[in-house]
Order: sequence, then structure tokens, then C-alpha cells
Amino acid sequence: MPTNDNLVIRNVTGNDVEAILDVYCHCEDFLALGPEPKASLVMVQKDIDECRDEGGVFRGIFNAEGKMIGVADYVPFGFKGKFQDAFISLLMIAASHRGQGIGAEVVSRIEDEIRQNPGVESILSAVQINNPDAIRFWQKNGYRIVSAPEPRPDDTTVYRLQKDL
Repeated sequence: MPTNDNLVIRNVTGNDVEAILDVYCHCEDFLALGPEPKASLVMVQKDIDECRDEGGVFRGIFNAEGKMIGVADYVPFGFKGKFQDAFISLLMIAASHRGQGIGAEVVSRIEDEIRQNPGVESILSAVQINNPDAIRFWQKNGYRIVSAPEPRPDDTTVYRLQKDL
């Protein structure tokens, strides 16, 4: 897959909150699969806060024109106290930008960043069992399902995923 040199992935700032909300609004097809089907500033702030509390990074994904078209949230190492584990918590690409290889490019760049820490042995993630497109996406990118369906406190059910480095 060719790389997309026009894609910029960077940490978000307080000035990006409205753009993040816009991405969330353009991902309500995904949000509809969970307990909160409508995007809100409260949801955005909660996700950013949870990311920070888990030791993660919350990044915006920007196109060549500088418009935010997606977000990614991941813990590059030390997930749940296990130094060898990284975790991709969230990857959302606005619906109008899907199917163009952007998600795969973002995952590849996140993995490259994670690989810079030689102590990390695996990248974990989770996918809702009612999201077959996402399941196919993660499997296509080398992740395997490593659990039976697991109910979560937010009333979703997920498969745990893993990719060994």
C-alpha cells in the first residue's frame, strides 16, 4: 500500500475540540452501534480525559488541506501496567473519507511509532461484535481475535484483538 504523504497525524490541543466534535458527528454510524448514538462535546471531552488517564495519546488526523478527518487514541506502551503491551483505543475516520486507505495508513504509522520502543511485544485493541466492517478492517491489518465476545460496562460487547510485533 502506498503511503499518503499528505496525511498529518498530530496531538490535539484545546483549539481542536470543535474539529474533533465534527469528526465524531461524521462517525455517528459507528456511534449508533454503542450506548451513545449522538456525538457531543461531553463525549469528546470524556474520551480525551480517559485517554490521558490511561497514559495514552489522542491525535487528530488531518488531510492535505489541514482539515481534521479522523481521530486516533492509543496507549503506546504500558497498557494496564504491562510495559510490553500497547493498546489502540479508538480509530475513527469521517464517513466521507473511508475506503481510501486512510485508516490502514494511520494504523501503520501508529504501529511504527510503537515499534520504536523495543520492549513492546504486542498491540491490543477491541472491536464491537456488531461492527463487521471494523472486524474485517482489523483482521486485514494483521490483528486477530483473541477472546470470546465480552460484555462491557457500557452495554457493548467486544472481541479483544491482538497483533504481535
